[in-house]
Amino acid sequence: RLVFILPLLATGAVEDHCMCEFCGVEGGRKSQVAGKVVEPYPDPNDPKPYPPKDDLHVRNDTKIHMLLSAFRDPRCGQTIANAYLRSKYPERIYVGIVQQNLKDKDEFDCISVFCALMKKQGHAACPYLNHIEIIRTDAKESKGPIWARAIGAEMVRPEHQFCMQVDAHVDFMEDYDVALMKMWAMTENEYGVLSTYVGNIKQDLSRTGHVLIGHPYYEIPFICKTIIGGHGVVRNSQATGAHCLPRPLLSYAWAAGWSFAKCHFERNVPNDPFLEGMFDGEEFSRMLRLWTHGYDVYTPHRPVVFHDYVHHRSWQEGRESTWNGNPPGLPYAKERYFSLVDKEGTKKVSLGVYGLGKQRTIDQFKEFSGIDPRTSKYLGLDKCGKLKYVPFEEDTEKVKVEMPPYPITLPGKHSFAHLEEIPPMDPVYVKYAHEMIDSEKTIEPQIPHKTQVAEFGEPPNKVWGDMITKVKAGNKKAKIKPASKSFYPYAAELPAYNTMELVIFCSLILGTVLVLREIIKIKRE
Repeated sequence: RLVFILPLLATGAVEDHCMCEFCGVEGGRKSQVAGKVVEPYPDPNDPKPYPPKDDLHVRNDTKIHMLLSAFRDPRCGQTIANAYLRSKYPERIYVGIVQQNLKDKDEFDCISVFCALMKKQGHAACPYLNHIEIIRTDAKESKGPIWARAIGAEMVRPEHQFCMQVDAHVDFMEDYDVALMKMWAMTENEYGVLSTYVGNIKQDLSRTGHVLIGHPYYEIPFICKTIIGGHGVVRNSQATGAHCLPRPLLSYAWAAGWSFAKCHFERNVPNDPFLEGMFDGEEFSRMLRLWTHGYDVYTPHRPVVFHDYVHHRSWQEGRESTWNGNPPGLPYAKERYFSLVDKEGTKKVSLGVYGLGKQRTIDQFKEFSGIDPRTSKYLGLDKCGKLKYVPFEEDTEKVKVEMPPYPITLPGKHSFAHLEEIPPMDPVYVKYAHEMIDSEKTIEPQIPHKTQVAEFGEPPNKVWGDMITKVKAGNKKAKIKPASKSFYPYAAELPAYNTMELVIFCSLILGTVLVLREIIKIKRE
């Protein structure tokens, strides 16, 4: 979806720090969306979302499940490697892959490419295979992106706590896992979903994983409008730019290329596998569904994920547009879409678990967003960046719901990566996969990475600092060993009292050994 992202061009003098008002800069730029000043903080008198129900977001052993579907794309292996190499706590990253290859033409496998790339990084054995699942399907049977993503959701396990959907050719900023948890906490919303169109790795991310784009005003793509796309359905328009946001901002657009939320989002609002052959309409239909289920989309205030938008490499020829865009199920898919949006004069079909939620209504969405789902029209109301949270009566069972069963026979073959031999491949595909990293710039950002981290901001204490303190106190009471590093909140490394106790203990042991050695020596003499 490259064509829907406008270039974000930083303006003004070269500065090595934030030049926004929220950074305390006198005369600094105010928070803006599409060139208009916005208030980034909700009115304290307005209704508030339901806050996080647990402390999973402040623990660095919380499981993050990354969902990706790859259509004849060896870069999937590089994306998996990036997910582990760029994270601060890679042991908590889990991956579910839907691979769509042609057996006679695609002499590679996502797992094989990943393992080869990790070997180049110094790993003698392929790491994290017990964290990776894959469903391999025949690309000839592919029925579009929604169909593939629906298959991927079958790999969301009960133990997975946060879920991230990405495309098969992305990279991440350094320590992205920590940044995502902080941003999600900033929404103060158990049902918050982070999503937007993502930046370009060729110009926006350095090879060190440092963000190059949008300084010194911290620009971010922000989806503000919709248009009527193919088949008369609603699709997102190109993104505009937002500047100087101190926190994620409420939005009315979900982006398929990247989203991050608690996994109960995937379980309550699964992709509809019957939307075969649809590209336009994917994002809006899921936005409408998630919003009526009580979820809210927020545009992040910093870029975290970056997409490889380069096309027409030699190996890409004939690969990128060979899935069936007009499968037999397309007419039924359109009937399902128009049933979902309640379009007048169209045949209505039963949608089951893939329909609207009961927490909010389609009329409320029209008032909230200024978009009329029934007519596919953007009403031109100036709401972008100025949305107000719409309260609803919570169904507390939603956070406990299980993934609904896949409604038809699951295509392809499922495998756990650590229970199979690494498939053979042509080594040239490792080179092809790594080309997207080679395209990243070798320069460092205008605002140094450490400064960016310092200016990132902190969530409110009640959903961050206070929770960290409570977790640390609980760990101390439970006498969790310092070696169990993953059980401590990532806001700080091992608590000082544990480190000091360890030093004292080791000193006493060493001292005792030296004393005993001297006593034995004296007795022998």
